[in-house]
Amino acid sequence: MSKKLMMVLAVAFFSIVTPSVLNAQKVGHVNFQEIILLMPEYTMAATEYDLYQAALEDNLKEMESIIVQAQKNYETESKKPTPSKLKMNLYMSQYENGQQQYQLMQQTIQDSLKSKMAELVAPIKKKVELAVAEVAKEKGYSHIIDNSYGALIYADEADNIDEAVKAKLKIKEKPVANPGSGIGRNTPTPRR
Repeated sequence: MSKKLMMVLAVAFFSIVTPSVLNAQKVGHVNFQEIILLMPEYTMAATEYDLYQAALEDNLKEMESIIVQAQKNYETESKKPTPSKLKMNLYMSQYENGQQQYQLMQQTIQDSLKSKMAELVAPIKKKVELAVAEVAKEKGYSHIIDNSYGALIYADEADNIDEAVKAKLKIKEKPVANPGSGIGRNTPTPRR
């Protein structure tokens, strides 16, 4: 076969196949994060997270008090007419060790909080993902894009499945407490 004939056949093939492939794919979009925030399970998870965070921060406050006490002891000893070098070295050592432990504890707490949030949100995300998949199948979408983080450049609102997913999950928007006050609904933000 000649190159010209192969080129004509390739163009003909792609002109026939490409439109049918493009028409076969229907892409929708959903604001995944908003739906998670509206889930009653998220409110419970946020409360559990806040209690967990408070308990960890109490440990950090204890460490702070140890550091402050070591600093006070050092200052008190240094103001004496004949300060004990042994005691001053001991208090300085307690202070420095306390600072190091405090920094390590802060990092450990941050890691622990991230892990706890992931643990609490995982079943909620899974539930929403299943609802999105069901809605996508029902409505004939081949792909659903999450537009929560602004990565979506353009989306036709006709392809927005937020309401269908909310209906599948039986989520109702929380009403504004006092529409005249200008205060919106109180929605906690997810932690990462």
